[in-house]
Formats: sequence, structure tokens, C-alpha cells
Amino acid sequence: MAAEARRAPDGVCFVMWGFPEPTQTFIHREYQEMLRQGMRVRILAGDRLPAGGQPDDVRGIAENSTIWLGNPVLWFVKGLFAGTFSRLPFWRTQLWMASFPHKSLLHRLRAAAMVCAAASAAAKVRAAGVRHLHAQFGSYPTELAMALARMLGLTCGGTWHAVDIWKDANILREKIANSAVVFTCTKFNADHLREVAGDAADKVVLSYHGLDFSRLPEPAPIPEEEIPTVVAIGRLVPKKGFAFLLRALASLKEAGFPVRLRLVGEGPLEAELRKTAEELGIAELVEFAGALSNAETLRVVNESQLLVAPSIRDRQGNIDGIPNVTLEAMALGRPVVGTRLSGIPEVVNDATGALVDPEDADGLAGAVRSLLEDRGGLLRRGAAAREFVLARFDIRRNIRVQLDFLSDLLR
Repeated sequence: MAAEARRAPDGVCFVMWGFPEPTQTFIHREYQEMLRQGMRVRILAGDRLPAGGQPDDVRGIAENSTIWLGNPVLWFVKGLFAGTFSRLPFWRTQLWMASFPHKSLLHRLRAAAMVCAAASAAAKVRAAGVRHLHAQFGSYPTELAMALARMLGLTCGGTWHAVDIWKDANILREKIANSAVVFTCTKFNADHLREVAGDAADKVVLSYHGLDFSRLPEPAPIPEEEIPTVVAIGRLVPKKGFAFLLRALASLKEAGFPVRLRLVGEGPLEAELRKTAEELGIAELVEFAGALSNAETLRVVNESQLLVAPSIRDRQGNIDGIPNVTLEAMALGRPVVGTRLSGIPEVVNDATGALVDPEDADGLAGAVRSLLEDRGGLLRRGAAAREFVLARFDIRRNIRVQLDFLSDLLR
């Protein structure tokens, strides 16, 4: 029985939209570990994205093990044609999908389009010997997986993250009920989904993302600097809360405790954040580093004293889960200042850093200063952060949770 539990499952096809998406390295890392543990990773994807900068194994999946939907007009027309003139239960699946209480007309139309996309790919998926369709994100990839599973008589499920649960949030109860398993990456998510799921709550399984520690550099000693340096990493979008961090830095400068910030990432708020830094009089303290490779980002973390993750809930309800950079920084022995939001308190606490309320610039300033002024405490928290992550977020162990569930499902 133990040997059977260790056998990698066969017949799984992951459903995504864009692949390989540069911002989804946390997903790619799980695929890499599945490959290492002997599983064949196959993908059904909508958009084929450039794979040139990806690791060889991720690029290999894109080149050799991915079914592409292609042009949306073509798959829509092909799906209508195949669904109408083949033996697929296309119209029954359309009626089934339409019977759910979608959030809006747009969500209803999106689900209908996903049924067409499913019909367009059905022949290739059947020929590939797929037995289980597993969607990344609980939004339209799950609707595509559900429709395709319904047409082909397969099981389906998914791994859900954050934006799909908290912003999209379309027919979550019905999606869980029609899934064999739904993995999610924070206890905060899992508790919410189990409440939403009702009688199907046992289908929701907590499965933390993990880190491949062999791919991380050695932690560098936390530097001692006359003007300390902190780092913040992420897309320059509202939910990251970087505007509040800039206000915190301005408060610290005014109090005679200047702190440098290296802000890694790009996004639609860059011009606005640059303007804010200038208006607050801290432009000389803020470096907008742009988008960096993972190796370059980790180097920046190693050159900094701590990481700040000032996440907030944006106006659309979108929030982070546990930002992957938080775990990476902790693995490199850096304390983290985070917010009491979503899954962040599951890893950040008084022992590994500090927590403040979302949108609290004064709280951020106080927490950053408190950690930086206490060199001994900073070092202790950095060591505790590394120990915590090494003990709980090893991807080899964490991905086994998913592989064992899928193996039991498909045996």
C-alpha cells in the first residue's frame, strides 16, 4: 500500500488559460516537482505565451505536452460545429451550465463560451488518454474543465488561489459540488470555501505551495547599513498596497529615520507610485527596480534587511493569498512585515516579523522601525523565519499531498 501511495498518478491534464504565464512561477514550480516525482504533466491551455525565458522543464511541457485552444474565434466556431454535429452531449452541457446561478450575464456568457472551448478540444483530450481534468484557478478554467469532464465522462477538480475565490467568485458552491477535489493554498481560503461548499466541504483540501530549497541561494548575512534597506516585491497593482508603504517611508523620513526601499516589479500603477514618491519627498530613497528574474529578485532580497508585504483588499475584493516572495524572503532569513489579511498571518507573526492592519501606513512605519532598530531581534526573527519555512514549505513534501489524492482518485 505504501508503494502504491508513492506512485505518481497518470491521466491528469491541467487546465490553464495562458501558459507559461511569467507571474505564475508558483504553479510552474509545482509542475517541476511533479515531473521530478515521476508524473507526466499535461496541459490544456488557451493562450500560448512565449516560453523562451522559462526553465527547460517548463519549456518542455509547453512544447511537447500541451494542447492549445488557439484563436478564440476559431475554437468558438469549431466548438459550435463539433458540438452540434458530433456525438458530444454539447447542448445538454450548455443547458446544465446555464442552470447554475451565475453572478451576472457576463459570467453566464463566459461559461457558455467555455462549453464551446471544451467541445473544440474534446477529441484531442480523449485521444491523449486523459482521465482527470484539473483546473488552475476556480474561474473560467474550472468552467472549461467542468464542461469538458461532463462531455467526456471524466472527473474534474482544481487548485484555487486568490483572485478566483475572492474577486471572480462565480458559482463556487456548484463548482466544488461537481469537483472530485479542490486544493487551495491557504487555511484562510480553505475555511471560506468549506463554508461556501456546505455538504461538499470535505472536497476542499488545504495544500500549501512549497519552495524548492535546492534552487534558492544561500542566505547572506543581514547587512548593517547607516540607512537600512528594505525590499517589496510584486506587481504594481492596488492589492499589493505599495502606496501605503510609500507613506510609511515618508513618515519615517520625517521622524529622522530614513529607510531605503527597493521595489521590484512592474505594472499599471508605476507612474502613479513614482509621482507619489516625488510628492512625499522620498524619491531619492525609492528604487523602482522593474521586473527581475527570480535569481535577480533573490539577490535583491539577500542584499536587504527585511521584506515588506503591505497587502490590502482592493475595490474589486481581490486579495493576495500567501505571496510567494514572502516565503522566499523568509527562506533567506529575512523577517517580514506583513498585514493581517488572507493567509499572511499563517506565516508572519511576532516570531518571524511583524503584522499590521491593512492600509495602516503609520502601523507599517512603526513595525519597520521597531524591527530595524533592534539588530538582535532582527537576526532572531530572520533565523526563526527561515526555520519556519524550511519545516513547513518544502515542495517535495507539500506536492505529495496533491499527488496522493490524485493517485487515490485514479487508481
